[in-house]
This record gives sequence, structure tokens and C-alpha cells, in this order.
Amino acid sequence: MEADGEAVGGAEPAKHRSTEGNSACKIDDESATTEEFLEEKNISEDEEDNWADIDREVSMGKVLTEDEEMDNDSELHAHYTQSHPTSTASALQLYSIKVEETKLVWPLHVYGMVAARDPVDRNRNILFNRKRDNCQILTEDDPYLLLTGPSRAIVFLDPVDFEIDLKVKGGVEDKERLIHQVYTFNGTTGPDGPRCSNDNCTVYLHFQEIVETVQATVTSVQIIRGSWPSGLAGKVVCRDVSSHEEVLLLDFPDGSNPPVVDRDGNLDLSRRVVSVDVHKDMLVCVKAYPVCGGLKQTVGSGDVMFTPQRCGITEGICDLGVNCQVEFRIAWSLLVVANWLLPS
Repeated sequence: MEADGEAVGGAEPAKHRSTEGNSACKIDDESATTEEFLEEKNISEDEEDNWADIDREVSMGKVLTEDEEMDNDSELHAHYTQSHPTSTASALQLYSIKVEETKLVWPLHVYGMVAARDPVDRNRNILFNRKRDNCQILTEDDPYLLLTGPSRAIVFLDPVDFEIDLKVKGGVEDKERLIHQVYTFNGTTGPDGPRCSNDNCTVYLHFQEIVETVQATVTSVQIIRGSWPSGLAGKVVCRDVSSHEEVLLLDFPDGSNPPVVDRDGNLDLSRRVVSVDVHKDMLVCVKAYPVCGGLKQTVGSGDVMFTPQRCGITEGICDLGVNCQVEFRIAWSLLVVANWLLPS
């Protein structure tokens, strides 16, 4: 989701502990139901050609199965790179992916996959992945995909491909395709920014190139004192101190308790990997707010500042001011820039 534009200040610095080791289609006719519209549509020849090109390119290297890609553990990657000849490098920080300009009827029950392939290994770096029985419901007011990746930094030394294969649950599974395209970023974008379009919709990719980057992996977020305030929605975000562009790590807007993975109060984040400018501190913020009032009526918030490191572990605590303290643990690593440095 996009940044709320609120500046957050007064953060305490964290403690560092070193460790070894294409233009949119204009549609004038009336809206159709999802099932009626998708039954009339087929994949265009251009889309088929795009995917054929990607398949030929991927065939030159190792191709991971879906299970292997989903099991690509970002924390293991962070620790692995500490003992290998890696460096800071240019990377793409992804903020959001939005589905808009659709003639289908809202809400959309979306499933499928979005992934990035960078020059390091050309394997899929999963950004969004949902099965048909676990689709995400997008509305006109909230058309953003709930991202779960990347699992490692998206390295930008050569063009990066974004594979978009999204479907809409509408009754007949083999006729539910929403969009199936590849967007290639080579350093420049058109006047409308990075996007893919077809007769069904337009998908907007919101990301930023960071020239000199280290990877921050949020290995744990733990409530260490008190508990989450009852009935309040919450959000965990991070950004660099000079920007309002936020990376959404966790969002539970319905007022239910945050997803806790164990009795020790550890939270289960949606995303864990952030590309950080080595010259700018990273601010992590936790916000609690009413379900109906939104972030404009924040009840409690806390933030903690982290100075980028080339390796090691950094820990920091933020106090929400509502009898709730949260501790963050960040693993820092340099970027792998060649596939022979990756674990086999």
C-alpha cells in the first residue's frame, strides 16, 4: 500500500551486535461480470511471445520448482552472504503492485503469481503467490496485492523481468486469466511508469532503484512487554529517513490480533527483506489505529532507527505508548551479484 505521508520522528538508534560467520486500453462498453468477460478473452500473440522469450532465457540456467522457490529462505541467504565475496550493488526496492483500470466488477478475487528474475540467477524471486482456494479480495478502494517477497534483494546490474500471471476466480477455472505478461525494466520507464496492460486490466509496479544497497532481513519481531491493544488495527512499515515511501511488512486492518507464531510473542510478517541505501538510516515503525478511523486517528505508534551495516545483527526496541513494546532483530548482508556465489 502507498505511504500515508506522515513523517515519523524521534526514533532511538538501534543497538548493533556483530556476528561471525505500454499504454492502458480504453474501454467504453459497460462492465461485465468476471465470468462473462473472461470467457470471451484469450491470451494475445504478444503475450505468448513474451512468455516464450522468458522460457528460452530461463532454460539456459537452473529452473527452480515452485516448492523450491517458496522455500528460498531469506534469513539463510542473509547469513550465507556474510562469508562470501559480495558487495554493495544496485537493487530495486519494490513498494507495491496495484491492479486498476479493469472493466470487471469489483471486488476481484485474485490469485496467481508475480515474480522477479534478476541477472544473478534468473530464477523466480516470488513477490506474490496465491492458490485459487486462497485468493486475495481486491476492492476499488484497496486494489493492492499483499506482497510476500522478495526473498532476497532484486539485483539490478542488467535488465530485470517482472512476470505477472494473475487470474480472477469466476466459476470456470481455465477461463479465469486476468493478465499474463512480462515487464522488463532496463533503467527507464514510459511516461506512465512501470506497468502492464491488456483488455482486462492494468497492473502498476511501484519500485525504486537504489544505487548502493545492502540487504536488511527482519529475522524477528517480538512483543516483549504488554500485549497488542485490544480491538485496534495495526501496521508495521519501514522506510529510509529521507523518504515517505514505505515498505509494508505487516498489515492487519480488521482489528483482530496480530498474527503471533509462538507463545513468546513473535509476529509473522508478510515481508521480511528490504533493500537499504548504505548512506541512509532505516526507520521501522509500528502503528495502532481504530478499525474505522484509519491511520489518521493513530492511537499508538513507535519507531526505531537502524544504521545500515555490511554484516551482523542489529536489535532495536520501539514503544507504542499503549503498554506494548516491540523488539526488532535485523540481519544485514551484502548482495550476491553472481550465481556461482549462491548455494547449490
